[in-house]
Amino acid sequence: MRFARVLAPAAVAVVLLAGCGGGNGGGAAAPTSAPSSTAPAGNGVADLTAEEILAAATDALKKAGSYQITGEAVEDGEKMSMDLRIAGDDLAGTIGMGKSSFELLLVGGQPYFKADAAFWKQVGGSEGAGVAKLIGDRWVKVGKDDDNFKGLFDLADTGKMLKPDGAVTKGEVKEIDAGPAIGLVDEKDKGTLYVATTGEPYPLLIESSDGEVVIGGFGKSFPEIKKPAEDEVLDFSELASGA
Repeated sequence: MRFARVLAPAAVAVVLLAGCGGGNGGGAAAPTSAPSSTAPAGNGVADLTAEEILAAATDALKKAGSYQITGEAVEDGEKMSMDLRIAGDDLAGTIGMGKSSFELLLVGGQPYFKADAAFWKQVGGSEGAGVAKLIGDRWVKVGKDDDNFKGLFDLADTGKMLKPDGAVTKGEVKEIDAGPAIGLVDEKDKGTLYVATTGEPYPLLIESSDGEVVIGGFGKSFPEIKKPAEDEVLDFSELASGA
């Protein structure tokens, strides 16, 4: 449940995109939790085993149908962030890496991304400016089964997003910004997933030495998740071949 693992696929994409068009290519965020609270749990999850709590949180998130995840961290001295909206199997949002950023869109199983000029200049070397000009403000369409990009869109898979790296154990019940929650500690990376102890047992916060991911917006509608017009799309296979 580490922030770095959640965003690791983004780094892979950066390496791949550096070759498009023939180009040559630690610290933790401050926690949002408040001091411990002795308020009693209201939904009973605190009395379950760690595995049962994780299962309940995963089920609650799936039943919500839609949610938003935001996060921020510092990796190797570079700031990373994300703001994503998920609705069923679809996704839309932005990932920031340093001074650049790119958008992700997954609609009906078809993935797209759109990067700003700073991103293309950063990964494209001397050809970066040309690639940025070629693509402009268009979405780049990638293959549905392209393993190089699949990981970027795994955040729309609830089970994968909450899957721990190791065994989980129960931590303390405390008050965080979203309300009272119980922690589930990943024994491998020591990251903690906080699950609501009142109302629906939603996963509310993933906190670790890499940074933190906040989960909210349960059941909200996200109209921005829609298929882009054909004239707003450039096929990645054509871009990679220099077309």
